Amino acid sequence: MSVRHALLGALLVTGVSLSPRVAPGLPPGSTPREIELGREAADDIAKTSRLLSDEETLSKLQRMLDEIAAVTERPDVEYRPHIVVSPLVNAFVIPGGWVYVTTGLLDAVESDDELAGVLAHEIAHNVNQHAIRRMRETPKGLGLLQLAAIAALVIGGSPEAAILANTAASTITAAVLNGHTVEMEIEADAYGIDYITRTGYDSTGFLTFLERLAGSSGKFIEEELGIYRTHPLTRDRVHSALKRLEETGRPIRRRLVTRAPQPRSRSIFLGGEEVTEILYREERLLLLEGHAPDHAAEVVRTIRWILDHELEEGRIKVVPAEEGVIVQPAEGPACRLTPGDGRVNGDGEVLLAARLRERLAGLVADEQARIRANFQLY
Repeated sequence: MSVRHALLGALLVTGVSLSPRVAPGLPPGSTPREIELGREAADDIAKTSRLLSDEETLSKLQRMLDEIAAVTERPDVEYRPHIVVSPLVNAFVIPGGWVYVTTGLLDAVESDDELAGVLAHEIAHNVNQHAIRRMRETPKGLGLLQLAAIAALVIGGSPEAAILANTAASTITAAVLNGHTVEMEIEADAYGIDYITRTGYDSTGFLTFLERLAGSSGKFIEEELGIYRTHPLTRDRVHSALKRLEETGRPIRRRLVTRAPQPRSRSIFLGGEEVTEILYREERLLLLEGHAPDHAAEVVRTIRWILDHELEEGRIKVVPAEEGVIVQPAEGPACRLTPGDGRVNGDGEVLLAARLRERLAGLVADEQARIRANFQLY
């Protein structure tokens, strides 16, 4: 690893402010100094890392970067995506607009909304010229071995190599661990959330991505590996990101930006009669009379809306209607339950609908409790 590459690692540790601020006096486009540094760093990365030439993914990343960059304080900066072959879940930006994401990150995100949140965070680093500021603030006495350890963790080929590098470095210098770096990460998170709210992507995606990192601290060893010591703990970032999202007034709907389990239907025979079973997490929610694919699709659509929008019981109405009852979620698609549906469940349709409403509200509450327990947010 070259000295310049080692310095790159120290400068590019990437990553939540309570509210974004307009960065004063930033020039349009990349500055000559940013371009100079970026080209040198990009050359080193190309020599020492394996880059993936996936044109479809690169084109997608380019479209996302262009869309996010257009709403920032530096809309003239041109960002260029690159994919680093590495199992580490990481992304970083270098001066001039070179953006790198690892294959580990691409595998880890569960939606374009999550990926957009990460990209917006990286763009925020560049908008605020964090790498340039880090360079000015890094003391001359910072050992190259320590810098190399950080670089290994940012770009590294394997978690094992990163751990060994960190062990060799022993203690990361206070200059790398100082409040300025943490403040930059906090600033980038806040700016990134603000950018996403100006695009068509759901800003909840950045929150759910951070929540999974917080819930996987054993896997990422974030409290032990030096690279994560330059960041606020992910759990703290989750708190700040959640607060920032609440300040925007946008609804927080985690299921819409993650690979959440979905309700489904199937035909079965019960007591010699063919019926349609509606399941969620492989547990029965209710039965419908006969083989009824269209009716089942309607019921599944209503249930999915209730779960996706985290509706409490009071926001789900049960309305009497001809030949049954209507289950009407707030602002969502309704479904009808018939007397025949009530019969195959051993209930009247009104009681069946009331029990379904209670069950779904309970599932929503259970999911919210699971999130709080898993990520220790509250």
